[in-house]
Amino acid sequence: MGFKEYNMNKIRNEINSDNIYQLSRKNAKDFTRNRKLTSKDLIYYSINNRGKTTKMEIYDYIKEFNLEEVSDAAMLKQREKLNENIFKILNQNSLRDFYELFTEEVKTYKGYILTAIDGSDCEVPNTPITRERYKSKEGATSGRVARIKLSNCYDILNNYVLDTEIEEYKHSENELADRHMKKVEEIIKKYPVISIRDRGYLSLPYIFNCLKDNKKFVIRLNKRYLQFEQNLMTSNDEWIDIQYQYDRMHRYIKKDEKLYELYKQGKLKMRFVNVLLPTGEVETIITNLESKNFSTEDINYIYQLRWGIETSYAYLKESMMITNISSSKECIIKQEIYSQMMVYNIMQSIVNDLENKIEQEKYKHKMKININMAIGFVKRFLVKILIEENETEREKLSNALFNDILKNIVPIRKNRNYTRNVDKVCNKHPITKRKSI
Repeated sequence: MGFKEYNMNKIRNEINSDNIYQLSRKNAKDFTRNRKLTSKDLIYYSINNRGKTTKMEIYDYIKEFNLEEVSDAAMLKQREKLNENIFKILNQNSLRDFYELFTEEVKTYKGYILTAIDGSDCEVPNTPITRERYKSKEGATSGRVARIKLSNCYDILNNYVLDTEIEEYKHSENELADRHMKKVEEIIKKYPVISIRDRGYLSLPYIFNCLKDNKKFVIRLNKRYLQFEQNLMTSNDEWIDIQYQYDRMHRYIKKDEKLYELYKQGKLKMRFVNVLLPTGEVETIITNLESKNFSTEDINYIYQLRWGIETSYAYLKESMMITNISSSKECIIKQEIYSQMMVYNIMQSIVNDLENKIEQEKYKHKMKININMAIGFVKRFLVKILIEENETEREKLSNALFNDILKNIVPIRKNRNYTRNVDKVCNKHPITKRKSI
């Protein structure tokens, strides 16, 4: 049994376990009475979400699984009792097992798990409740609009969302990154981690703590940040001492006295690597990866892999429509996003396995699974598989799902670059990006 089967079985077993009621409720009195909608029903309902109106979501769910009819109000009332973190618990329990038990499937780069952290400002229902909770900002034309800061930590080789955080849109990205890394340490214990970050996540306290604790990082450098050290470079790859400058660290005299004193006592040394982009522009990357183990080309390659988290956001937002939220209630916003992160990981566990089964020799180009179609098939059949009680029938449904996904493959066309045109007028619903759900 590979991780894709194990993953679905584990999540199903945990949802059907006796302690799911304790894990999935907010208060001790919730889900104690015999109601039409149990916590299990609500979990499956959230997993089944396809971005439709609440009425249609309820209608489809009831008809598809032969349940008693419930009103919108009853569904909302019950959903407010559901602990949104149940989906994070289920997701992270499975991921721990993946890194612990399925080492033959875990992809690493020179023994390291490569993680990327990035955030995205996402739209939520624009109501007084959400505008107040998430500290809304001015719209492009007039009035106030509600936005959240959605932040993900992503394993870019194994394509799993390791952790998700939701806060107001002005929330500190570095603070969210710190929360992510604490979770990653709980999930990934067997492997060292390289954290890959864009220039918005650069801070001297983070760098200092990484150097102190020997945590590895690769960060794109802002042109104006550590400019003095950048000017000291005489080659495209060298180690440079970070000079003490009062204007850099004076803010930490009271904010973090220990950091200030340690920084003042000695010099920090980091590796500066210049990378030539296809556009001819030169970017500088800083890292503490050893030169003897990671060449200049390795550093460049590792940073370029960060694009994987951008691709994941495209699938999550465009194909899975995770920001098509049905309620302004904070708990429901988080339920819908967290549940779909779990579904994305289930889908990706299937794709990871099936891509090894593609008969590449039959094709001119190297082929990969069509992720948009894979999402559509998983959204259509996943809950049916999880709910099915007969093991033989469940296996048939699973195999049918795997076969449907494996039939839908697309070519990988390398080195395709397009000039960005910000003035280009695009269709709202381009024919090449139509949804599969």
